[in-house]
Amino acid sequence: MQIPTKEIRDGSHNGKVYFICHYNRPDMHKKSLRSVPPTKCLVTSNEELPDNKRVYYSESHFVPYTNAGKLSKKVISPVDNTGYRSHVGNELFVFDNYEECSDEWNSQINKHLLVIDDIIANVKQQWIIEKQNLQNKLITK
Repeated sequence: MQIPTKEIRDGSHNGKVYFICHYNRPDMHKKSLRSVPPTKCLVTSNEELPDNKRVYYSESHFVPYTNAGKLSKKVISPVDNTGYRSHVGNELFVFDNYEECSDEWNSQINKHLLVIDDIIANVKQQWIIEKQNLQNKLITK
């Protein structure tokens, strides 16, 4: 079941374990703004953050588990860094099971693959037209 990210940001799920994912690449000519594959994480209060780390627009954050099953030192914000003032930015997708999370991840990646297919088709068509224009400039004897 998908968990509303707003509930995470409000701090009502602290201490619970969830799976998160998000792939955000609005400009296909640049690298992705956020690429978080399905990851098992613990929801933690921002009061437990080290002094050198901050999480904006939220009372809680995610701490991922390592492959060995221990908590890492990494901190993942529920929202990405595209926010400003009263706009929080793009939220993570949060699920209570891995299967739904991986399905959402695949859906996000597939949407981007369709965009890339369109870009490839458009570029191919542009070069076909360019080739025809050059062929039309050939002088026939």
